[in-house]
Amino acid sequence: STQQEKRFGFDQVFTESCEQDDIFQDAGRAAVENTIKGYNGSIFAYGQTGSGKTFTMLGGTTANAHELRLSSMRGLTPRILDYLFKRLAALSRERNAAFYSGEEQERALQYTLACSYLEIYNEKIFDLLEPSGSVAAQQPKSLREDRNKEVYVDQLREIDVGSEEEALTLLQLGSQNRHISSTDMNRESSRSHAVFSVKLVLEERTSAGVKRTRRSCLHLVDLAGSEKQRQTRVHGKRLKEAAQINKSLSALGNVIMALVDVSNGQKRHVHYRDSKLTFLLRDALGGNAITSIVATISPEEKYFTETLSTLKFAQRAKFIK
Repeated sequence: STQQEKRFGFDQVFTESCEQDDIFQDAGRAAVENTIKGYNGSIFAYGQTGSGKTFTMLGGTTANAHELRLSSMRGLTPRILDYLFKRLAALSRERNAAFYSGEEQERALQYTLACSYLEIYNEKIFDLLEPSGSVAAQQPKSLREDRNKEVYVDQLREIDVGSEEEALTLLQLGSQNRHISSTDMNRESSRSHAVFSVKLVLEERTSAGVKRTRRSCLHLVDLAGSEKQRQTRVHGKRLKEAAQINKSLSALGNVIMALVDVSNGQKRHVHYRDSKLTFLLRDALGGNAITSIVATISPEEKYFTETLSTLKFAQRAKFIK
């Protein structure tokens, strides 16, 4: 058949030969700098099942947090945590050294970091940092809005971390608790959307004694893969999972299209509440957050339709202002 050539434009394209660090240098480093400056942000991986989303966000399998720190295959999230702690430590040393004078001992810059980790499975939110098998781990959490109309997850655990290794331990713990299963397209297919969040509170004191507090949050999102049921050949429970995954990804696509129209000056109601995923990511998608999308595709010709769909999604999202 004579198929018309299709062209797409993106901020960056990574080939099969690129390294994990290449993606971090382009997307992760800027996300950390913006978080320190006080901006909310998010990075999420989108694409069909088996195209490399979880590998991009988390990396290869390792036994413990120490091995993960040293692994050249570690993904965006571990690299972001590494760089975030290093930048905060360097910034703290720099500001405090410049600030000290005489008997002055009060620190010019202090910070706290807290992590949370959740999954959306069959349109229910579960806390991945609750002890595996506990009642709390099996109890779905509720999405709510606070008095400022900001979305939050009620009773979600937020754990303070004082080092990269502590944060990586939580990342590994939560990742082990995710719903995964085998399909024809992916031996370890993520059956849920997972969101690892880092909240930063940074307190700075000027030479005039004025205290300033900056609060920011960075969401790192590994979406479940879009898939066609005839290709994955799933039945029963897996079929229900696939239907819920595709439904929430469809809602995400509709939100993206509506936001593009709004960016172009059209009056559109954005249906964030059509899924837990879009409601949770509402502020990241349509608020004042800085969001990056990593679209992953398969090089195989038989997945042309899914690849085209992913590329169209990513290009549409690029036009949101």
